[in-house]
Amino acid sequence: MIRFLPLLLLFCLGLAVPASLAGSPSFFQGKGLSTELVADVATATPGSTFHLGLWINHDPEYHTYWMNPGLAGVATKLNPKLPDGYQTGTLIYPPPDKVKMSSLDVHGYERDVLIALPITVPANAAMGPLTIPVECTWMCCRNVCNPGLAQLTLTIEIGKDRQPSPAWESKFKDLLASQPPAIQGWTLTATRFEKEIELTAQPPAGLATPEAPQFFSLDNLICSHPPQSWQKDGPGYRVRLELSGFQPKDTTRLRGLLFGKTSWLPDKSAHYVEIKVPVVAAP
Repeated sequence: MIRFLPLLLLFCLGLAVPASLAGSPSFFQGKGLSTELVADVATATPGSTFHLGLWINHDPEYHTYWMNPGLAGVATKLNPKLPDGYQTGTLIYPPPDKVKMSSLDVHGYERDVLIALPITVPANAAMGPLTIPVECTWMCCRNVCNPGLAQLTLTIEIGKDRQPSPAWESKFKDLLASQPPAIQGWTLTATRFEKEIELTAQPPAGLATPEAPQFFSLDNLICSHPPQSWQKDGPGYRVRLELSGFQPKDTTRLRGLLFGKTSWLPDKSAHYVEIKVPVVAAP
């Protein structure tokens, strides 16, 4: 039954009742959470890029999901309706935590988070108010899952001078600053066995290995819920990661984030780093 859970949750999401009936057009209070549609600007200028976002405040012990939820769950999404000429970028998620869906470890958040979407204003955009309707979808879970779908709206101004949002600009800056850098200086290998990939990670000389490492798969090549037993291997680490039953088409690279309680990089605090490691077959 477990292997069908992601499809089941997507089906439930399709049956969700639109949730824009409570609160203001930009705010929704739902089962296990409240959400608010926000932006990093009050006024955006033609030709510039601003960020639209969904602020999620979780009730205790509830969680929503990262861009790759893992074995169970549905990622939070924003789907705006924009005038002709406006362009959207790629959704920006905070780095994930391991959270529990029943007895399963999955990728998500119990803390309050901001999910952001870059929007580029055309150079010839009309001046004046811009009202943006956005379909927001999520899955909020504790012991059971509650699919959510809210039709929210937010109005900003298009003008000659950029005006930041006093309440929200700093949170968007924090989100952008939290994006994991690419790992540097480490020697990484990924070797594929029948049901596992063995990852080795050797640090540059003089760098201590981060404490309590964890790997988060970006594309579901690695299953989210089995415990990861990281073993010391000289100055570095070695770990066997269980392959997922829902693997991507491209299995030639191990793609994901490494987490550690201490930094992976010598020159700054980087608790999360991004890796892309070629996968080779075991001898």
